[in-house]
Amino acid sequence: MAYNVENDQKGYIEFSNSVVDYAEGDVVIFDSLSDFSSVYPLKSKTIAIALCYHGSMSLKFNGKDMKMTVGDVLVCPSNIKMEDFLYEDRFHCKMMCLSEHIIQGLLREKMESWNHVVYIERVNKIRLSEGCMEEIDFYYALIRAKLQNRRRTPQYPILQSLLRAMLLELCFTLEEASSGQSDHHLSQGKVLFNRFLSMISNNEVKRQPIARYASQLAITPKYLTMLCLKYSNKTASDWVVQYTTEDIRYYLKASNLSIKEISAKLGFANMSHFGSYVRKHLHKSPSEFRKWR
Repeated sequence: MAYNVENDQKGYIEFSNSVVDYAEGDVVIFDSLSDFSSVYPLKSKTIAIALCYHGSMSLKFNGKDMKMTVGDVLVCPSNIKMEDFLYEDRFHCKMMCLSEHIIQGLLREKMESWNHVVYIERVNKIRLSEGCMEEIDFYYALIRAKLQNRRRTPQYPILQSLLRAMLLELCFTLEEASSGQSDHHLSQGKVLFNRFLSMISNNEVKRQPIARYASQLAITPKYLTMLCLKYSNKTASDWVVQYTTEDIRYYLKASNLSIKEISAKLGFANMSHFGSYVRKHLHKSPSEFRKWR
């Protein structure tokens, strides 16, 4: 079953009858996927989370040999290069494709940790314990059931809560599986990229000139963007927009602040500029977005 998608999410990935699409195309689920090449390469700003349930799959993951077996979870950002797929013993997995902005919106306070593990330490495959696998499968079944039950008004807060719980479980597991490297053991480039993400995350006014961030890191804006492209396949400006847009979503949807107060809080010069920014990135005016669903 597939539901309509809107705006820049349309064409998110090619779906079949086994796919469920949720809320603006932010979530696409494959119940039983046996061929990764049917969904790869991922659309930009998409992260895929796949859990192997049967058989095994060998592949080259960013040029390195990797094997996925029962109980393994694969976390695949859109910039990952996957090739040379080889399937054994009737491989199949369940896969959930999530837009980056829904991950950021749901994880929020854990986003810095998620980015560090996925982009800096590049922990892309983890092994789940039997108990953890059962928990993730339970979340998946609940999410799937909610998506199928469209007889009444969709209960988006419940769906979002289930997705957040599942993502938090994965985030904690990723943290445990990470190498736990301190900045001292990371390359200088990774240290700078990590600090840049931390700076954006910790700034209330995230929408600042790239030159200001670069100056605080004692590097040039060009070098900062080069590092961002190297480690995430996104520019420094892309990261600032992503974090800013999620702050806007959060305050419009989850706070009682007026639109004028939100505009001022996030550092916009005036309401007109704020309105133009929201329409550009969220495809609706601030008041329309606040009322939407």
